[in-house]
Amino acid sequence: MIETRANSGRDPVPGRTAELSSNESPVGPPPSVVERLLALQHTLHRYPRGASALLRDEIATHWNVSPECLVLTNGVDEAIDLLTSLTDRVWCTVPGFDAFWTRPETNGLPTTRLPLREDGQPTVGPDRVGPRGAVFVARPNNPTGTVLSSEWLDALPARVDLVCVDETYVDFSEESGYVPRLGEWDNLCVFRSLSKALGLAGLRLGVLAAPALLAARLRERQRFYSADAVSLHLAAAAITDDAYLERHRSQVIRGRQRLVDVLGASGLFVEVLHTQTNFVIARCSDPAEAVRVERLLAERGVHVHECSLLGYPGRLRISVGTEEETALLGGFLAELTRQDSSRPRALE
Repeated sequence: MIETRANSGRDPVPGRTAELSSNESPVGPPPSVVERLLALQHTLHRYPRGASALLRDEIATHWNVSPECLVLTNGVDEAIDLLTSLTDRVWCTVPGFDAFWTRPETNGLPTTRLPLREDGQPTVGPDRVGPRGAVFVARPNNPTGTVLSSEWLDALPARVDLVCVDETYVDFSEESGYVPRLGEWDNLCVFRSLSKALGLAGLRLGVLAAPALLAARLRERQRFYSADAVSLHLAAAAITDDAYLERHRSQVIRGRQRLVDVLGASGLFVEVLHTQTNFVIARCSDPAEAVRVERLLAERGVHVHECSLLGYPGRLRISVGTEEETALLGGFLAELTRQDSSRPRALE
């Protein structure tokens, strides 16, 4: 089955299959989260009273912002819905996270897609964006793994209503991010999913940071208890687990280089792209070949993500997994190469 956002649930079998399509943590959840989960078993009949404030305080301390600048959301999708409720049109970069255009379009907003060059920079200047509306970008970007120019981004607040920066992958990059710059503009919003760096993909929880007045407007538009008690308490445990974050980040950076080496050695790809995320991009000779390679790997139990739905056809996005998963992937790639040694880049 071809990977989509709707059918991404698969449980890998160690040593036999590998789930490398969704950019999940290769080291599992933080031990502190597992301990907190066990402690919550006798409180599940209670509403999450006070849990949001507790988590906002913890994040505020770690991000060095006021708790009043934070909005806790039911995943990044809710953050997008809240932000688009304050505007009448959307601009977003493509290739990109598909929710940047599917969520606004579902909500009836006109959406303009801004193409990116191969180096991950926009093909148009910031003067071509706006006037008004909300701009959505990811930095680092999913699926290209590149980092948008700060000069281009810094020119946008004067042209549009909202500048919305997704920093879900920033902990795997060399960037400090835009949270420290919240005070420079009154229309800057930065949001992050807790599913990647904190290893909490099984929870639906995101964090949005904005100037206090804007954050208050967004909280007023939220549903009653939009985030559940379990997610809030577990995230509070994870956000303070600095040792886990450093271990996870270090393993991803080491594993990323190993994955690049394995993909490059296979001979199946035109180019293997380094990224500043927890995944690597492998470019095939054409979009049809990318679909075929994805299918052939899936038949062997290794799931990767063909990127046409993200506006990036002809590429495979492959998550950094465990050493065992990378070795399994490498073995199957070698098998596919042997099957057609005379035409290794056009598998049938």
